[in-house]
Amino acid sequence: MKLDKITFNYLQSIKNKKIVLFGSGNIAEKTIRKCNDLKIDFIVDNSKNLQNSKFLNFDVLSPDTITDEHVVLICSTAISDISDQLNKIGLIPNKNYFISPILNDLLAIEELEKIKGTFYFTSGTVAKEEFGGGLYKVEINSEDYKLTKIYSGPCYGLILKGSNLYFIDTDKGILECNADDESVTFIKSTPGKSRAHGISFNESNNRFYLTCSYLDAVIEYDQYFNELRQFKLSNKIDFSGSPAHHCNDNFSTDNSLFVSMFSSTGNWKKDVFDGCIAEFNIETGERLEDITKNLYMPHNVKFYDGSIHVLDSLPGHLRTNNFSIIGTFPAFTRGLDYKNGLYFIGQSKNRNFSKVLGLSNNISIDCGIIIFNPTQKVSRFIPISMKIGEIHSIIAFQ
Repeated sequence: MKLDKITFNYLQSIKNKKIVLFGSGNIAEKTIRKCNDLKIDFIVDNSKNLQNSKFLNFDVLSPDTITDEHVVLICSTAISDISDQLNKIGLIPNKNYFISPILNDLLAIEELEKIKGTFYFTSGTVAKEEFGGGLYKVEINSEDYKLTKIYSGPCYGLILKGSNLYFIDTDKGILECNADDESVTFIKSTPGKSRAHGISFNESNNRFYLTCSYLDAVIEYDQYFNELRQFKLSNKIDFSGSPAHHCNDNFSTDNSLFVSMFSSTGNWKKDVFDGCIAEFNIETGERLEDITKNLYMPHNVKFYDGSIHVLDSLPGHLRTNNFSIIGTFPAFTRGLDYKNGLYFIGQSKNRNFSKVLGLSNNISIDCGIIIFNPTQKVSRFIPISMKIGEIHSIIAFQ
């Protein structure tokens, strides 16, 4: 069980308990000053040179003096080692011992350093046997991680439905990956010259939605992948014969379908990148007013914790909460998931860096996964081979 962050206000709920501080240094001093009404019995320290001395008029004793009657506040940066020590004497994290709120930032760093789990991502580059485009799995265990290629092909959209992954091979169509044995099954061909990209599933109506960049449209399928209709972004393709909007990803919920695209007006080929998230009324098929505009090559419109998210890809912004910027990253950001308070963000080799000149003072060409804590604003980077180069979608398991 991992330690939770606590606040100084929370400490008021345990102020009548017998409290022991573990560590007799600067962090203990700051904790005492912030919580001068706490009933501190004594302080313990692993340093034998400090034991049987005084620190701010409190006795400094050996950790052997701790009993299950005490509530321990860790006041040392050696959080992991002290936690192991307290576990061995039978204390329970978040019940018998906590960390001082002074250390919350350090706990966020340690959480990223020791993270364990699995995530999947797709890449749409030219498929090669070992690297290139495909569906990949990354298993991370603290500082170690393992990359496995599951499927080879130019792959884009990726979603989790039940225990299975559905993803897009833009040359072949829709495929399904069993998350247990990682077997891949072909499901449905997509229309020729459609450049299928993003996929979503609407729990309210049991329908899939497939964004097709070269059709300037989103195809609606029933749960068995029978095509029902298309949502057209505009009629520009009808008289020009060429797609105009560069739609890529979508998300659908209730009676709304949201679609990210490079140009709301359909002028990105004229270097007008008025990127947006368009909304459709699923019942009528009508395109409504865009819910946000002025994005630069947006991708991965998502819905987490009651809020729509989007990656403003070229400048590297993660936007949510009325599309405010909550994080900025140095490369082309594409691929997004959210689990247990952490964002998993794909970073692709930036092929358009000249367009960012003047917007960024550090343009990365690296490919990888950023794990981002939005509260403490700290992140960890998992590098992915340059031979893969691009990431399009991410699904995180923890």
